[in-house]
Amino acid sequence: MFKLIVVVQVKIGKAAEFEEMVQPLVENSRKEKGNKSYDVLPDVLHQNCYLILETWENDKVLENHKLTRHYLDFEESLNEYTSTPPTVYRVEPDDVCLF
Repeated sequence: MFKLIVVVQVKIGKAAEFEEMVQPLVENSRKEKGNKSYDVLPDVLHQNCYLILETWENDKVLENHKLTRHYLDFEESLNEYTSTPPTVYRVEPDDVCLF
């Protein structure tokens, strides 16, 4: 199991539209086999920044996710709301070293 943290910087004045556009992605991703959690949250420390927090069972289910209509629609629409590509972080909890 692993987690993805996707940081999306939304254009000024596009936040409400982005939140509406991303809703089908969230709702449908949560229903996918192998998805453990899927949330989109505003970053309260950085204006117009959103965090997509995903937890997946394995790489195969993530690859299947990337072929779904809701993911493809999101990916196709994203440039309308952002001026830079999202930043993706992957965390594998079993490999985390706590200090």
